[in-house]
Amino acid sequence: MSSSTEVAVVTGASSGLGRSIAIRLAKENFHLVLASRNEEKLRSLQVEISNDGGNSTVIPTDVSSETSVDNLVVKAEEIGSVSVVINNSGLGLFSNISEHSIEDFDRQINVNLRGSFLVSRGFIPGMKNKQTGKLVFINSVAGKWGYPFSAGYVASKFGLTGLANSLRNELREDNIKVISIFPGAIDSPFWDAVNVNFPREEMMTSEDVAETVVHSIMMPGISVLEEIVMRRVQGDF
Repeated sequence: MSSSTEVAVVTGASSGLGRSIAIRLAKENFHLVLASRNEEKLRSLQVEISNDGGNSTVIPTDVSSETSVDNLVVKAEEIGSVSVVINNSGLGLFSNISEHSIEDFDRQINVNLRGSFLVSRGFIPGMKNKQTGKLVFINSVAGKWGYPFSAGYVASKFGLTGLANSLRNELREDNIKVISIFPGAIDSPFWDAVNVNFPREEMMTSEDVAETVVHSIMMPGISVLEEIVMRRVQGDF
């Protein structure tokens, strides 16, 4: 493809908010790079984007693996100019602290924080060379408030807040916009394995949140929406 092709990379694109963001961004004429570990679901999404007139490429990726992320960066930059990177891959495991295993803690740090670090670090050099780009971090209200029974998740999301803040200040002179989104509960497969009785019909939809994410990306000129907190009107559950 041409180097003029504008590329947007979405991690965790196989379901939930990542899927909705990819579908919505494809309507803005980006070539979507769809990344996650679930290739089957990515292929299904690719067909849907194609049927709607969009373009996309599937690159199966484990964001916690440096080798896998390096492969994502190389293949994505072969397609065209990567101008948008959305760090959306996320994992939440919830329990009281005495039952929160080291393995569960490490898994959340590796996906939610290490993954965003690896992906961002991989694409930043290309953005700096072009002196333009947008890094988006899909965080959580848990990145601003220490919810109970969520020690590993909250720690990873507070870390993600710090990572984004540091990169934002480091990359200002390179004209790279760093955007952090802090949504409350979204009705998505995230909750399928979570043992809570929150009424999912009262949660925000992934489509509505995706609309706000894309709005922040498409903001023209020298302005940037650095942080956006989204909750249902009634607040947290």
